[in-house]
Amino acid sequence: MKFKIILLARNCDSSQIVYNYLKQYIEFEAVIIEQPFSKMKQLQKRIKKLGFWYAMGQAAFMLIVFPVLKTISKKRKAQILNNYKISLDPLPENNLIKVNTLNCDESRMLLKEINPDLVIVNGTRIISKKTLDCIDAPFINIHVGITPLFRGVHGGYWALATGKKNLFGVTIHYVDSGVDTGGIIEQVLISPTAKDNFYTYPFLKYGTCMPVLKNIVDKFISGEKPAPKPSLVNESKLWYHPTVFQWLRNLKRTFLFLFIPGTVELFSKVLYI
Repeated sequence: MKFKIILLARNCDSSQIVYNYLKQYIEFEAVIIEQPFSKMKQLQKRIKKLGFWYAMGQAAFMLIVFPVLKTISKKRKAQILNNYKISLDPLPENNLIKVNTLNCDESRMLLKEINPDLVIVNGTRIISKKTLDCIDAPFINIHVGITPLFRGVHGGYWALATGKKNLFGVTIHYVDSGVDTGGIIEQVLISPTAKDNFYTYPFLKYGTCMPVLKNIVDKFISGEKPAPKPSLVNESKLWYHPTVFQWLRNLKRTFLFLFIPGTVELFSKVLYI
């Protein structure tokens, strides 16, 4: 009997990497894409959850700093894609199933109809327990941080920002209804280079962990369900997008390529003026 695998994802760079890498070895029964919130709705949710000024600081980072990092990192991004043989080819539009949210009756009916043996999750919103329980299949997720200490988003960045460079990595875990709290299947530690920054960290992490993910999928196909492993850390914390002010404060630890003595201090002072 055919082993059915589906990908639940958001249409983004990381989902393209996961799909294009795995399609070389497996055939997806379906690729279900969750539509993102509008940027205005995202901002409103952040203001409600984190407060107005914190949300404004996050918006400033994404509008001012992130585009600059993206521009100066084109060469490094291309290098990572080439070194790890990963691709950003678009997801095949003719094979995508688009849903507004995975946590609705329509999506649950769809999952029941497909009845997969394994669900790979990437970049979606938190999946509800009702959705997770609607089929008898494990859901596994690629999280770009070492859980449970770096749950939420940008785990590698926060590892560097908090002086824990040794915990820059990826966790592949079972999905439960919490935020990156599911049982750990594998954790992969990675060493960012002096060429890397906030923009390139995710490409480096996905490139490194794709063979690990493939091996995990092979185990499921062969009939083995990997048992959860203990984490590399015991502490637990949830992290959010950095604000422009947090990014400035953390330059010394996260801008590894600014290695000339005094450069970071000078750069920080200039940016604060």
